Amino acid sequence: MIKKIIFILLLLKCFSLNAQNNGDTIITQTFDYTSTTRDSVFNFPSNNAITYEKIIMSYNMRCKDDVINTSGSINNIGCGAWDYSCHTNIHDSSRVDSIKAKTTSHVISNFSGNTYSYSNSPIYNYYQFIQQNTILNSIISEDTTSIGIGNNQLDLVLATDKNSNKSQFLYKANELAAAGLIHDSIYALSLNSVSTNTLNFFKIKLKVTSDSTLDPLNPHLDGFTEVYHSNNTLSTGENRFQFHTPFMWDSTSNIIIEFSLSNSTPSTPTLILGDSLNFNCGLSSDDATNIEVNKGESISIPTSSLNTISNEITISFWSYGDENTLPYNSTILEGLDANGSRTLNIHFPWSNSRVYWDCGNNAGSYDRIDKLASQSEFSSQWNHWAFTKNSISGDMKMFKNGILWHSGNNKNANIDIQTLSLGANGNGSGYFWDGKIKEFRVFSKELNQNTINEWMNSRINNTHPQYLDLVAYYPFNEGSGTIANDNSTNNLIANFNGNVNWQYSRGDKINQFFNPTNFRPSVKLFQGDYITSNTTNIVLDSIIATPNIVKEQSIYSNYNSLNHDSIAIISSNTFWQAISYTYNTSGAVLSIDTLNIDSTININELDYYNRYPMAFQIMSFVTPYGAYLDLGTNGKTWYFDVTDFAPILKGNKRINMTSGGQWQEDMDIKFHFIVGTPSRDVVDIQQIWRPQSKGYSTIIDNNAFEPRDIILDPNAESFKIRTTITGHGQEGEFIPQDHFINIDGGSAEYTWPVWTSCGNNPIYPQGGTWIYDRAGWCPGQASDIREDDITSLVNPGQTHNIDYGVISASGSSNYWVSSQLVSYKGANHDLDASIIDIISPTDKVLYSRINPTCGDPKIIIKNTGETTLTSLKIEFWINGSVNKQSQIWNGSLSFQEEATITLDAPSNLWDNLLSSNNKFYVEISEPNQSIDENIYNNYIKSTFDPVPTYDNSFALWLQTNSGTIGASQSETSWKIFDSNNNLTYESAGGGSLMINSQYRDTLVFNDGCYSFIINDSDNDGIDFWANNDGAGMARFRQLGGSWIKIFEGDFGSSVHHEFQVDNGTTFIEDDLSKWEFYPNPVKNQINIKGFSSGITDFILLDSLGKQLKKITFSIEGEFSKNIDLSYLKDGVYMIKIITNTEEIIKKVVKI
Repeated sequence: MIKKIIFILLLLKCFSLNAQNNGDTIITQTFDYTSTTRDSVFNFPSNNAITYEKIIMSYNMRCKDDVINTSGSINNIGCGAWDYSCHTNIHDSSRVDSIKAKTTSHVISNFSGNTYSYSNSPIYNYYQFIQQNTILNSIISEDTTSIGIGNNQLDLVLATDKNSNKSQFLYKANELAAAGLIHDSIYALSLNSVSTNTLNFFKIKLKVTSDSTLDPLNPHLDGFTEVYHSNNTLSTGENRFQFHTPFMWDSTSNIIIEFSLSNSTPSTPTLILGDSLNFNCGLSSDDATNIEVNKGESISIPTSSLNTISNEITISFWSYGDENTLPYNSTILEGLDANGSRTLNIHFPWSNSRVYWDCGNNAGSYDRIDKLASQSEFSSQWNHWAFTKNSISGDMKMFKNGILWHSGNNKNANIDIQTLSLGANGNGSGYFWDGKIKEFRVFSKELNQNTINEWMNSRINNTHPQYLDLVAYYPFNEGSGTIANDNSTNNLIANFNGNVNWQYSRGDKINQFFNPTNFRPSVKLFQGDYITSNTTNIVLDSIIATPNIVKEQSIYSNYNSLNHDSIAIISSNTFWQAISYTYNTSGAVLSIDTLNIDSTININELDYYNRYPMAFQIMSFVTPYGAYLDLGTNGKTWYFDVTDFAPILKGNKRINMTSGGQWQEDMDIKFHFIVGTPSRDVVDIQQIWRPQSKGYSTIIDNNAFEPRDIILDPNAESFKIRTTITGHGQEGEFIPQDHFINIDGGSAEYTWPVWTSCGNNPIYPQGGTWIYDRAGWCPGQASDIREDDITSLVNPGQTHNIDYGVISASGSSNYWVSSQLVSYKGANHDLDASIIDIISPTDKVLYSRINPTCGDPKIIIKNTGETTLTSLKIEFWINGSVNKQSQIWNGSLSFQEEATITLDAPSNLWDNLLSSNNKFYVEISEPNQSIDENIYNNYIKSTFDPVPTYDNSFALWLQTNSGTIGASQSETSWKIFDSNNNLTYESAGGGSLMINSQYRDTLVFNDGCYSFIINDSDNDGIDFWANNDGAGMARFRQLGGSWIKIFEGDFGSSVHHEFQVDNGTTFIEDDLSKWEFYPNPVKNQINIKGFSSGITDFILLDSLGKQLKKITFSIEGEFSKNIDLSYLKDGVYMIKIITNTEEIIKKVVKI
């Protein structure tokens, strides 16, 4: 048969073969090794006059840039270090996917619960303070020291026109002494007021200091003694404040006097008489405003001014997290790039109390540093935080209160900020933070520690050294409204989402943004003997409670469109929850009072649907653990029958790859359209649920993959559900669970465990835990597809209810589910048999565990005709042989059933093979001793390499590890079979090898084909790093000669190795090392044995390739030496050996 293949290069790397004859192939090329995107539009054949017997997707991957990752941990080199899901999706915008979602009948800010009782009138919360009122009963003796003349009227001492105020003033020791103050206790002070006013929660504190001026950048925040705390009415003239705690002056130190007050309702300014001096003698601040978010609000920061940020950034703010809720999984800031991917993020903290700083994104992978934080570092007090990144130097840093707190390097991903949200994730839709924020700044430069430290306590002005690089600056000091102003030169506006609250710090808690002054109040200080009495007053300060914005919602369906259902706000009101709280000064709740309830709202759930252009998951593949993995320059190719998607694979279609693994490897994906008549026409393929990942409880509660009514195509005759399920999360990945498909209620018709054995994965050895069985997938292979024929359960044209679920699960169990309903017409042929695949001999990666072979070939046939298939003639041959082998198969296959057939191959089938690239051909005919109606699926060929050939006698050297099945019996056993499957040899005692033992067996064979099988009952091979079984080995050795085969010890479940025996024609592998490393893993010393001639270097490397040690020997002949590794930390290392003729690298695990 002549195959006519004409390639036409089309736009977007799409290749189409202009073929019209049965058996010809049209190829559509999609992504290839040079692709710079994983999301593009490709042109598929769209000639409706041509039908396709099959559509095959070839899925090729190789390690990125054809590089091997020898670091063991870095994820952007070669095949990377970790396994990732990689979903290939084809989109059809003419169809609609929908996802069930839930919302509530009412959205109430700062409220969680199902029943909301409210008041129409404002509710007040109360803070309880204990004040000391000292009454001066009599003066026995008294000395008065007057400081200052009082020529100026000062409004900065007691700012009663503000909600809160703090001021500090310095009085020097020499002027105090000159004025008559002595080394003794101070019992009172007085101020001269020009006005009358009320001082609420008025506090006076004193402190001694050696400072000669007061610095607003470094204000005094601790070390004070509170001497006065009381509500007070200020009168015109001198006002004396008798201390409840006397203050001792040491006669040599300067004194700082601090005044503070808090007014829930500001009044008029208060003027205090004072003086002007020639130095910074005072500080004052009434700059106490901040915003508060409560796990449901966010602030949208404009990003038009951030487009200059690429290589450098500094983000800083003051924060006061809520100690009653943190830590939990929260994000105080996240920015997204143009692709909607994270480009910066601050988890502040995560539930593990770690602060994460993510910045920069490279092909879906972001740079990160993180550190464990204490409770007081992220909550319960004001702290200043700054986060910097320089992608050129690779430095990322975190600063707390102006001091470097944590750093990392080699962080070179660039920054692209298109969306920025404060108080939540980048979309403002989750991971809400809880606490107070002020002074939010963004610079397009990396600031150094000195600049951060010098400016963290001051509002920014144009004297800042990086003022021109200030691209966003939100002090959050407006005090009211639903926006915040950008005080940078960009003058933008940030919008509040939700009920963002304005608050202010109480006067004594103001800790920053002080203004310096050379004015200070004139004071009198009183010393002497007194008779006083103290009373304790409990005072409540009322603060209006934060109101709740109550929005009532309703759902408006947009069924049969691409629009989401609409969530409409049908009313919005401001109420107060009918509860009043009384707190102490630490914020602890002292009492809760239920007040008059005007009404109650019962909050219900509302179901709605979000809709999207339909995205069919055409492939679910998990990338391999890539450490030390080599997929070859041309990669590995898998082949998948995607004929079910024929109705979609037409015309221009968008294909994208998602879920994290799309950039782990270089990819080459083609679609092969084989012209011909299919066994049955695909009428349609329908998405039952949009593919997504959901937790098990969400699935069980039918809040995802809920029962759905599906109208079956009236033109179809048979129906099938295809389902791919993969489990993730610690329990979801590693614990098998039963899943089900149910048709029309009642008992589930199909129940099965989602579980995949990974020990015989054809891609091996990998890094990581590749051998562990998993839920529906293994690293380095396609996820399992289950197909269920439901024809007998349904009727064409009728509506049927289809449900999927998981019986039970636990812990972190999340399941990615993709499920489609495929509808078919009847059989297109009455009598048709097809050859589906060659299992052996072949070089397909899928069957590489049992290839190459010299035994009986294995093939797969399928009945693709309506008549039951009972017999078939099979002919097969190799290369250009004129002697075709022939045999008759007898059996019984219904329509669409398959069978695996072992062919009876004479030994001379394998004669005269080429050293590589041999061809094995199979042709079938005479189904049921009649004529096949479709001859174009009767022929197949494979490419394969020959097995190695050894002498009639050689030795098997086997070293077991410590893995045991009990009584010191090894998990490992071996057998050798001849071509007739007769047992020729087996491990000692019928397989009962002992642990940690060496075995050397001389094997003698007649000429012929043999299979060597190693089985490990624990499915972890004889050299797997994670199970602490130590390292074993298995090798073939020439008698008196060299190694002829070294078997990989990290083989998982088994080894299947076939070989020919022919006297005097031993085949020795070219790449075998002459070196042995034992034990491995190693605890203290490793023994290295080998053979070399001349200068030989032993180099010890860490997992990043850094040289730790080098030893040079002059070796002639055999060599054996113990190398001490006991001093090393546990982990993976590499030993490199360089001789005159070779360079080898061996991975060593230190435990």
